[in-house]
Amino acid sequence: MNVVGIIAEYNPFHRGHEYQIQTLKKLCRADYVIIAMSGNFVQRGAPALMEKYSRTRMALSCGADLVLELPSLFATASAEYFSVGGVRLLNSTGVVTHLGFGAETDNIRLLSALANVLAKEPEHYRKYLRQELKSGLSFPAARSAALQNYITTDMPAFLQDCSDERTPPHVQSSYVTLAEIEDVLASPNNVLALEYLQALDACDSAIEPMPILRKGNGYHDTAITADFCSSSAIRSFLKKELPYHQPENIFAQNNNCALPETAMPKNAYDILIQYKHSFLFEDDLSALLHYELLTDDADRLAAWGDSSPEIANRLLSERNHFTNWSGFCQHIKTKNITYTRLSRLFTHMLLHIRREDYQTLTAPAYLRVLGFQKSAAPLLSAVKSHGSLPLVTNPADAEPLLSAEAQRLWQFDMRSADLYRLCLAAKGDYTMKNDYRQQIICL
Repeated sequence: MNVVGIIAEYNPFHRGHEYQIQTLKKLCRADYVIIAMSGNFVQRGAPALMEKYSRTRMALSCGADLVLELPSLFATASAEYFSVGGVRLLNSTGVVTHLGFGAETDNIRLLSALANVLAKEPEHYRKYLRQELKSGLSFPAARSAALQNYITTDMPAFLQDCSDERTPPHVQSSYVTLAEIEDVLASPNNVLALEYLQALDACDSAIEPMPILRKGNGYHDTAITADFCSSSAIRSFLKKELPYHQPENIFAQNNNCALPETAMPKNAYDILIQYKHSFLFEDDLSALLHYELLTDDADRLAAWGDSSPEIANRLLSERNHFTNWSGFCQHIKTKNITYTRLSRLFTHMLLHIRREDYQTLTAPAYLRVLGFQKSAAPLLSAVKSHGSLPLVTNPADAEPLLSAEAQRLWQFDMRSADLYRLCLAAKGDYTMKNDYRQQIICL
């Protein structure tokens, strides 16, 4: 049985996601597709636009067979921990044979070689990295420069060895260039791809990586186009057009606000326009965040995930300038402290995730089912038989199945769900069920 695993957020699901699932099914001759999906909060440090069950329904209606929740600790983490969590979750199912992911390059030789350098961190590479950081570069820019220095000086055959294996060796122009390496390290999707490869190696997984070229607009592109557009573009459109969206079918009330149907697969589009809850954005959590900033001291601020003493002091000195979540991120970000890191930190503050939690809780400890296709019953049975972690289909039955470590992870997920419901209630939407009353999605 061939099973493709995909680590995703689907925030929301768009045509590029559908293309990825369909393409991977063909390439891997897959019988099934399992999604490790973020829950109600996502990796950029924000609430998901739509709650996790609606996004699960989107995925299942567009080609996925089983959706598992990526625990909140990992779903809201930096690329390294996000990737480790997703890879270890899929590896623990015991059935995933291929890991599919989108990237701006499908040269697996290049991606694997770069991942190997980053994983091993040779002494000369670390030296170059320290030099670049001292020069004032941000970490991503310093890493890119250090890698290029290391490859040029210490690995002269690297560019030739990493040429695409599908290109005849006598075609010299096919050799990888330093500019290509710089491009790889500048793309969020490529950075995640490198982290996935490192995570596969770290857990000695037999899962085969399967990068495919992304279709359409870039990760951060906010343009709504006629073919493939990004999740960022859809969120930006909805935030601009429906800033005060209330829990009614507002699309039916005001056709001028309707998102173009071409932005999403039909099934996903139908779920979005029939959505009965408010859409959530990070600024909807501003009051909760402001209170936390006003009541935390320096030690407490420094202890949250993605924080540091330097950031804590900056938060304390600038907190009287708070306006809202996004405005405060813009106000205090620096060359070395990015907007996304600050947004993740703020999410960790509200979910009570500390830096030390990432040191003690290093892998998912359960497989929580959010939804599945009825036709995928054999897949679910195989996961029950071959998986190495407890399979949770009913939250009410979860805690007796879980170790003390697993229960700590579980509490973060429950807190995440409660916080999401609280934010919906603040917008006048009291209709969302808590996780213990919500049935898994079965199509």
